[in-house]
Amino acid sequence: MISLKNLHFKNLQGYAGRTAALAVFSALMAAAVFGGTMIIGGVRAGLETVESRLGADIMVTPESAESEFDAQTVLLQAEPGYFYMKKSTLDEIAEVDGIEKISPQIFMASTKSGCCSAKLQMIGFDPGTDFTIQPWIADTCSDGEMGEMDVIVGSNVTVYDDRIIRFYDQECHIIGQFAPTGSTLDNCVYMNFDTVKVLIESSFVKGLNMYSEYDPNEVISTVMIKVKPDADIEAVAKAIEEQVNGVSAATSRNMVSGIGDSLDKIAGSVSVFTVIFWVIGMMMTVLLFAMMINERRREFASLAAMGASRQILSGIVIKEALTVNLAGGALGIVLSAVVIILFRGLIGQLLGTGFVIPKAGTILVLAAAALLSAVLAAVVSSFIAVRKISKMDASLVLKEGE
Repeated sequence: MISLKNLHFKNLQGYAGRTAALAVFSALMAAAVFGGTMIIGGVRAGLETVESRLGADIMVTPESAESEFDAQTVLLQAEPGYFYMKKSTLDEIAEVDGIEKISPQIFMASTKSGCCSAKLQMIGFDPGTDFTIQPWIADTCSDGEMGEMDVIVGSNVTVYDDRIIRFYDQECHIIGQFAPTGSTLDNCVYMNFDTVKVLIESSFVKGLNMYSEYDPNEVISTVMIKVKPDADIEAVAKAIEEQVNGVSAATSRNMVSGIGDSLDKIAGSVSVFTVIFWVIGMMMTVLLFAMMINERRREFASLAAMGASRQILSGIVIKEALTVNLAGGALGIVLSAVVIILFRGLIGQLLGTGFVIPKAGTILVLAAAALLSAVLAAVVSSFIAVRKISKMDASLVLKEGE
């Protein structure tokens, strides 16, 4: 039975093609707003996570490694790699004024051959001095202790039921897995010095390490530094390069600022495309409603002749606009969320930066904002339609074509 309460539903059902077109453009607008803000939010979340994981003010690497190691991009797009410098370099660096904490790390890269489970970056740390990795371990594992051949893996590393991963035919036991950062840290395997030295020796035996002339007990790859509260980070980094031969010092501020500049460009591009898609969807929605009112002039005139007030006619149009825009907007949000969640890794690769799905609360806020944009489009389009109805002379419309 048709009544004024369900007339807008019947109208939408009766004009299925028009309703579908309106829903598509509403979905486009909502998907653009939700998807665009989700991507920007995900990139920002990735940057914040990477910054918190970095943990050190300065990273010192061999000067000879600059051709294969870029401190500003290593967190986002570096391939697994390794390089070494003499362990004695650590003592030279420690003598520089302004250093509060200092800890070495050893890098190792696995291969794609049968001796390794996957090609991954391995990072060994010194449990006695480390201040960057062990805090993450304490948050991931209840006891926070790692024994020999124990490892913790990044979120992108596949963990099988036996929790065993092999490197150079050595079996390592996975005791934990870190939450995603959206950076290459998710492809890393973390272990203590005892474990990484065993793996380096195994790579020497198999002839799969180009630094076979080195003694694993006498090398390090990088030095992580925390400066004193009253020290200037840039000045300490400069002093390290001046006082210690053959090293390069990169500050976390420069690393993160480089990533931040990249983020600003990405956010700007995404914002432009979001606005463009929303405006296009808005214009098409308004155009379709204007065409709809023109096609239904006799329908509205007949309702007016039967006693329907302009307020009732306006209410029908507004309800139709809100119903179809809310339905289309909800559909666009759901589809956009599914695509982003399923292809988050690919999105990060295409953007060339870290990407982490925002928290549930943030997603709900973004979804509400996207749905609000669909409602705004409904209000604008229905307002234009209502103005046309208010100027319509029912008697003249009904006489047309006689």
